Amino acid sequence: MARLAGKIAVITGAAQGIGRSIAVRFAEEGADIAVCDMNIDGARETAALCAQYGVRTLAVQTNVGLRTNVEAFVLLCREQLGVPHILVNNAGIFFNAPFDTQTDEMWDRIMTINVKSVFMMSQAVVRLWLEHNSAGAIVNLASISASVAFVNSSAYCTTKAAVASLTRCIALEYGPRGIRCNSMAPGIIDTSMLPSAEDSQRWAREKLPLRRLGKPDDVADVALFLASDDSRYVTGDMIYVDGGWMLE
Repeated sequence: MARLAGKIAVITGAAQGIGRSIAVRFAEEGADIAVCDMNIDGARETAALCAQYGVRTLAVQTNVGLRTNVEAFVLLCREQLGVPHILVNNAGIFFNAPFDTQTDEMWDRIMTINVKSVFMMSQAVVRLWLEHNSAGAIVNLASISASVAFVNSSAYCTTKAAVASLTRCIALEYGPRGIRCNSMAPGIIDTSMLPSAEDSQRWAREKLPLRRLGKPDDVADVALFLASDDSRYVTGDMIYVDGGWMLE
């Protein structure tokens, strides 16, 4: 149906998994795609998959934790593709560690990649939209960890709660300018980040109302909804993509 025809989408952390699925899904719907990742080979593979749908693509190796890199990436996107209409902040990292053993370095790194990058990318794109008097949509990757506490995950849970809060603040502040900002809260998604896919699949079959793990495409379809005009009256929200986990 080409729901994103004529649109330009920026997706961070798109070398694999959820980020790649979102990029390809958007390309299927007609959007030109700019992706970034530290893994440039993976980012280029994602761009090649998107290009099969006849859209323009850009793949850049970028550390989204550095402002100079973020601003250079957004500028390159504007120069080569145009002012983006959609931003998906997907880049993120995860680690498990007891609260009492976490170091300043561990804390600072996860805060930089999971929170500060969302702040910097969103700020850079919002500034473009204000400069050009244009509207746009931001989709942030939060997590059910934004709402639920998990053992050995205090740092990660804190970052995702921050993303959910930042999402609401951006939505409130820039809604009058036609800028929408929403987040998604995935549960357990079958990607390379899973420590044990077999154990997770068994748990999902026994515990989740939908009796299966989520797939990256499940998240990508929700991202498409939030990025498209289908959600034109939705902003500041967080949609759970968790197979019903939060029902318990």
